[in-house]
Order: sequence, then structure tokens, then C-alpha cells
Amino acid sequence: MNPQAFGKYQLLKKLATGGMAEVWLARQTGIEGFQKELVVKRILPHLAEDREFVEMFKNEALIAARFNHPNIAQVYEFGEANGTYYIAMEFIHGEDLGRVMRKASGMNQWIARPLAIRIVASACEGLYYAHSRTDDRGQPLNVVHRDISPQNILISFDGSVKLVDFGIAKAADQASMTKSGAIKGKFAYMAPEQAAGKHLDRRADIFAIGLVLYEMLTGHRPLKKDSELATLQAAMECSIPSPSEVADVPRDMDHVVMRALARSADDRYDNAREFQTALEELLVNERWLVTSGQISELMKTLFADRLSEELKQGQFV
Repeated sequence: MNPQAFGKYQLLKKLATGGMAEVWLARQTGIEGFQKELVVKRILPHLAEDREFVEMFKNEALIAARFNHPNIAQVYEFGEANGTYYIAMEFIHGEDLGRVMRKASGMNQWIARPLAIRIVASACEGLYYAHSRTDDRGQPLNVVHRDISPQNILISFDGSVKLVDFGIAKAADQASMTKSGAIKGKFAYMAPEQAAGKHLDRRADIFAIGLVLYEMLTGHRPLKKDSELATLQAAMECSIPSPSEVADVPRDMDHVVMRALARSADDRYDNAREFQTALEELLVNERWLVTSGQISELMKTLFADRLSEELKQGQFV
């Protein structure tokens, strides 16, 4: 790897490129051999000139910087280098939940039910924290993630669960709304009110995290259709069979999952803590004890090839 200088960071490896930004594994160095691995997300060049977008990117970074919770990736800094705005954030050594599910499926395994429930309960804990944040005067920030999906839930090799891209999806949403009236976000995880372009609150995120749990329990994405338009239509119609109808899932789990997936936001859990509590009760009732150590074991089993490659190379792959 030939690191490229970017402000006070060295960019080591491009991890992803999205519609708005590219994400790099980076290193910060200091005196006495100090080194820290982190992630730098920088705005794509064609958006760097869009003052409206940059302003929203900045505002959302300032909101995300207020978060300090074990289930949310920490934002360290919002800055500018080489004429580009960026966000520096915690590097999570792991994989996103979408890749975890695909890897398990490819190995003819599936994520055990207790682990799936524990992962989503942990994500709910991070969601509740974010949804209930206030500003310096105690006024609610009313943060809505708007893009909860398996890609934005990271599972680390030590078994921790972290939400990423908080509020940045909202910035993208607003930027595109002002340009074309488009609805952004991953259609297959969209609440009906989001698909219809209506006002959103935290309960849209509860719907999305409910869909993530549904997929982990059943292996099905109930809103996913052959085209984006058909998927959007399915999201608006919100006709979802209960988990036990499509897979071998105990019927006593149906009501817990389906309450999160109610078509009307008023019929869902009022907040993410309520959903988390219902999930914790499921674990207690089934006498399932699930620890981060078990999630860590799952990750190390699924991604043994990646971890051995890193060991061989002496660096993150």
C-alpha cells in the first residue's frame, strides 16, 4: 500500500464509494510512534461545489459528533483538507450485517435465532440513544437515520454491534429532494410513510430495523421486488406475511416482529427501547443467553479467511 496524504491523515485503502462520498481506511500518526487507524469519509468532488449539500453534510456531522454510545460508530472530526470536506470516524474492524448474512448463506449456515435477536436488540439500543438526543438547550434534535439497513449495521470481530451513517442519509435525502424531489434510501427497508414521501419520525427507523430482524429470522426480504418501482410500491402497500408463514420461526415471535412492521406508525413500538425490551423478553422467555463473545465467535468462523490473510500481511484487508 502506498499511503496518500490527506490533511493530517494518510489514506491507506479505499473501502467504499457511494453516491455522495468515498470511504477510506486511514491512519493518524503522532509523536513517539503514536498511530491510530480510523475511517475518513470525504465528499465526492462533484458535490464539493454544492454549497447546500456541504452545509447539510456539515450540520449532520455536527449532530453525529454529539453521539457517544457503544452501539454507534464514533465521529471524531469534521474538517476540510485538499479542498474537500470530510468526516473522520471510528474504524470498526469487522463486516456489515449484509455481508455477514451473505457469507453465512454461502456457507449453508444461517445466523442462529438468539444471535439475530441480540444483534437487533443492540442496534435498537443505539437507535434509542440517537432518537432521544437533545441540543445544548435541552430541545430534541429529532434525529431520524432514514437509511437503516444491513449495510449500515456493522458487526466487529470482537462481537460489538455499531450503527453507522447517522444523519448523513438525511443530508443526502434533503440534497436530492431539493434537486429532483427524489426519495432516497434503500427501498427494500423503507417504511410506508417514507416510500410515500411523507413526514418521518423515529418510528420509520423502527420499521426498518424490524425488516432487518425479519430478514435475519426468515432469509426473506418481504418488500424486495424485481424493480425499484415495484419495491417502492410494495413498501407503500406494506403487505407483509408474518415470519412463521414464510420460514420455520416460532409463532410467539410473530407479534414482536410484526408490531415493528405495522403499516401505521401509531401501531408500532413508540420508541426503539420498547422494541429492544420486547426482544430482550423473548431471549429471557426462551432462556437464551447471548453474549458478545458468541457474536465474536460467529464472525471469526465466517471470516476466518479474511482474518488469516490479515495475519499474514500484517495489515487490515
